[in-house]
Amino acid sequence: MKVLISSSVKEGIEDLARELIDLGFEILATGGTARYLEERGVNVTYLSEITGIDESRELKTLHPKVYELIFSGKIRAVVVIPYEFEKNPCRENIDIGGLSLLRAAAKAGIPAAFDIGGFKEVVEMLKSERGESPALAARIFRFTSEYDRKIAEWFENEAP
Repeated sequence: MKVLISSSVKEGIEDLARELIDLGFEILATGGTARYLEERGVNVTYLSEITGIDESRELKTLHPKVYELIFSGKIRAVVVIPYEFEKNPCRENIDIGGLSLLRAAAKAGIPAAFDIGGFKEVVEMLKSERGESPALAARIFRFTSEYDRKIAEWFENEAP
């Protein structure tokens, strides 16, 4: 079983990734996250090895093979800590793929997280072999809708 990690915030994710490996999970990660984990001795598979395409900032997770893994149950959890749009509002910090992954995980009924606290919760859920809960799915959709709301307001009021 696999866990997909794509994180704009790197510090602290290595210990949680190691816990998942100790539980028998394979870590799939986007380029920057994978490099960060590798540099800290965490065994990781680059998502680009699955998709067969080179990653770019704009195109790394928007690939049908990734969603096939989520909806087939081969990916058991998704952790995406998206670009911090609110801290630096600009087009480059609008996360599209990451939010799509979170929504897909919530729809598929698998655990998902959008911050370090949620990542810890996902690890605990996988340890106890609990499945995703409707409350967690609701939290994911509330987060993604709030993220989108902030972007919409920026476009309405501040975007160049």
